[in-house]
Amino acid sequence: MANIISTPLTMQGKLIAIQKEMRENYESYFKRAAIHRMWFPDHLTQRNEMAKLGHMITENTKEILLGFLGVESVVDDYVFEGIKGAGDSIATRELYMQWGFEERRHGQTFRHSLIDSGLYTQEFVDKYLDEVNEHHWTFEEQTGYEGNVLLASAYAIFQERHTRWNYTNIRRTLWEEYGSPRDDQGRRVDPAVAGAIRFPETDEGAHEANFINIVAIHMKYLPDLAMDALAKVSKHYTMPVVQLPNGDEFLRAILAAGLGKARDIMNEIMTPSINRFGLESRQALKRAVNGFNSLPEDAIVKLHGKDIEGVELSEDSKIYELQESGKFILLGNSTA
Repeated sequence: MANIISTPLTMQGKLIAIQKEMRENYESYFKRAAIHRMWFPDHLTQRNEMAKLGHMITENTKEILLGFLGVESVVDDYVFEGIKGAGDSIATRELYMQWGFEERRHGQTFRHSLIDSGLYTQEFVDKYLDEVNEHHWTFEEQTGYEGNVLLASAYAIFQERHTRWNYTNIRRTLWEEYGSPRDDQGRRVDPAVAGAIRFPETDEGAHEANFINIVAIHMKYLPDLAMDALAKVSKHYTMPVVQLPNGDEFLRAILAAGLGKARDIMNEIMTPSINRFGLESRQALKRAVNGFNSLPEDAIVKLHGKDIEGVELSEDSKIYELQESGKFILLGNSTA
């Protein structure tokens, strides 16, 4: 992960450096996606197994799959908000367009899964989607903040990880409902919908990594703003607020499946995401944000256990180390 440093660059220089690294990040992301994650929901071979195994899916799981379809179906709203927050950053706009392409295939995967498994008719699913899209999702409604690249990326870290965690758990549930199939060597096999969900699940992991990279780039040049963004979106974090026709039933099904426990969300989603930036907890993140406000304007900040790179230190440079607890320790002047 990029070191947390405060460079001697001007604000304009920092913004130019951020845009340059954002462009490099996009090019790297697109290349990996084209090589390792190029798939199309219409052509998934798992569709051929869905009709035969559809009757084994429980009512609870059926309701959850329908809700997942609803949440994924407002992807155009997510993309619009991302592009709007990108301002004049061409790299960010292109990134959201690519991200939107990948997210749209998730909704189509759930649509095929529900229809091909005989859980709902095509007419029912299409009517359901029409009702969902009567309401438009906005970042401001979701978080209480006007969207920008940094805030949107910080929120997306938690949301993408949470989505992947949900899909992983439902895939395992489906495997059990299908009779826990294994191959001749005793290895687990994910057929039908369980197998199809693996594709969106993998995408969500790649998306999480991408948004971590974006926040890390900002952390390198504007650490105070990056940590403030993480603190803001994590304070009242929830999954995307989407008006679902089956909202009450979906919530009941999620709770019945054990996916709505606050402790699990903290332990599996929030804390690991914050750990990626060298902090041990959300409390440590809050402490770090408050600490930044007390540092001298020309302070050099480094992560615990990380070296400072790419910074020209003067005799008067004051180096502070950010601990995992969120506290800052003055290491002394660079010449000490």
